[in-house]
Amino acid sequence: MAPLTVEDFRHTLAAATTPTSEDALNFQRMLQELNVAPASEHIILHLDSSPGRTFQQALLDFIENSVAKSDSEHNLIILHYAGHGMMKGGSLTWAETSWAKKLLNADTCLLNYINDAVISDSDRLDVLLILDCCYGHGATRAPTLPRRVVEVIAATSTRTPLTGLAPNNTLTAKIAAEITRRRRSGHRHVEFTDVFQSLKSRGDTIRPTHSLLVGVASVLLPLNGPGNIDPASIPPTTQHCLAAWVRNLPRSTGLTIERVYRTQSMCLIMRSALSVYAKLHGLEGYALIAENSSPPLNLNGLLQPSPCSTAPKKENFGFGGGK
Repeated sequence: MAPLTVEDFRHTLAAATTPTSEDALNFQRMLQELNVAPASEHIILHLDSSPGRTFQQALLDFIENSVAKSDSEHNLIILHYAGHGMMKGGSLTWAETSWAKKLLNADTCLLNYINDAVISDSDRLDVLLILDCCYGHGATRAPTLPRRVVEVIAATSTRTPLTGLAPNNTLTAKIAAEITRRRRSGHRHVEFTDVFQSLKSRGDTIRPTHSLLVGVASVLLPLNGPGNIDPASIPPTTQHCLAAWVRNLPRSTGLTIERVYRTQSMCLIMRSALSVYAKLHGLEGYALIAENSSPPLNLNGLLQPSPCSTAPKKENFGFGGGK
């Protein structure tokens, strides 16, 4: 390998002084809040002639040690990356420096592995990726219901490139702070689509992005340490409490038919929290019409009948309610 030029060395040195070291500490702090064991760190050396192969082997070893060993287990891997990232040739790519002199195709070395190529449903292994870099993923998911989840939360989409951020303003720092806030507020669990919704609603210039590559659920972790629940041993009192809670849910938590319009095909328009839509985004048949954090969207304005509409029929009149 050719020696580093002076300019390359300066850029490598600048990359080493970016907030990545602080992000590693913030990530470890987040794991501590979740009562999870400290993360192990994998470093690819600058002189490595095949960084992709080195990373793949380390990932495979990690997956092999993490898959469920019995039918009663269901494990989770949390992978964190805080470095230079970009989209190159349609693939998520990590770079040693912002000059992108040495690259690693993360689609090939990571995403393809954790989807289906290496991990199957029978392994009962979920994956949460926290990427403190830009990320873009446009693949559509099939409407299947696998028993595992591969979830990504990234600092920003490829449409909003990252600029220099203070160490306390990176995605990793924000997630760690949000989990700390929830634990101190008495929350018993944290769901990462809900964390994503909270971070995105803050109105920051750099807004996070979210993607579910596998599954239709979000990673949900307890804030008081891991625990095991045996559904066969739930006491009857708990079942009665659950039934009473469901019966007393407010009307706003159910589905309500607001309007019915005559169309040429089946179309259901639903209003929900962003954390709910995030689990459906990318599935065939689902599309986001509008995102609005202000007062409720006026659906009538979106669905005005065309000028050539015939006389109103019963189906054209809106109705609300329903139990």
